[in-house]
Amino acid sequence: MSDPEDHRLNAWLAELGIEGHRRIVRRTPSTTLVSKFEPGFAQALIARLDNFPGLFDLAAVRARYAHLAESAPTETRAATWHRASLELLAEHAGKHALDPREVAEVEAGIDSVAALLDSVLFTGPLAGSDAAISEAEAAAYAEVLERMDAESSLFTRNYGYFNDTLVVNYCPGSRFARQLFEQAWTICSVGA
Repeated sequence: MSDPEDHRLNAWLAELGIEGHRRIVRRTPSTTLVSKFEPGFAQALIARLDNFPGLFDLAAVRARYAHLAESAPTETRAATWHRASLELLAEHAGKHALDPREVAEVEAGIDSVAALLDSVLFTGPLAGSDAAISEAEAAAYAEVLERMDAESSLFTRNYGYFNDTLVVNYCPGSRFARQLFEQAWTICSVGA
């Protein structure tokens, strides 16, 4: 896409209230994929997440969650899962001397999953409680999973039409967010 067209696209996005420059990643006759990240970011993020095996190790996260739940039983399950995941990430980052910016990118994904989990576990079940989650919470979880898999998923942002093409943005870590969300649900949907 030419620089003037790129400029017009970004001016249009600014009119919509979208802050920051977006670059064109790919264009088809019907869709324009944009990103706020530099080329190579998505591949680097995926490689980085592949190097954090502890985050996706159900037993490790469950063990950390159990330890935290025992020490803070009145904290919500969602908050306890969030802390457990962040602690495991910090330990891994410390052992491997990871760049703080890269760690912050992974933290942002964990924060997003924790917020989504908290919205699904809307009764606020406590980490130290053996109370079952409600049927409505289970239904909300199922609905979120369905929306993660839908063509226009939670991880797709549709900005609207510019020059007769739909302008969209995808979350580069969506596959990992889904894994973390399923893991968090597995841990948090059962009582202490």
